Amino acid sequence: MNPHWYQIVLASIAVMVACAVSAYCFWFAVRHRNALFHIPGVGVALVVVGLVGERNVVAGTGRPASIWDLSIKVPLIPLYLDVVTLAGLIIGLLGLSLILFLERVVPPEGRWTPPPEPGFDEDDSV
Repeated sequence: MNPHWYQIVLASIAVMVACAVSAYCFWFAVRHRNALFHIPGVGVALVVVGLVGERNVVAGTGRPASIWDLSIKVPLIPLYLDVVTLAGLIIGLLGLSLILFLERVVPPEGRWTPPPEPGFDEDDSV
């Protein structure tokens, strides 16, 4: 059975949002030197791999599906998730909970502040 147009649109939007979230997690982890943000970044990247690689094994190969090819129906949403996507969601949620519970709070005097802007007098000296 071929997917309906709204399933393709929903999956495409989910992949675009997941790519943006994964890129932001990796950027934030490097920029702010917080390695915990790599965990949800990897999880969301697995979600992208799972959504892009989702397939119907029986129609594509002609052989019966095994437990690793299992697709899980999401209730109330016309979407099936495979094992890689589900593992990515679990890892992403685990990373998010680790960030929320273990992130250290930096006092205001220890936070990074940008250097002050140079004055106009310094720019006009010739």
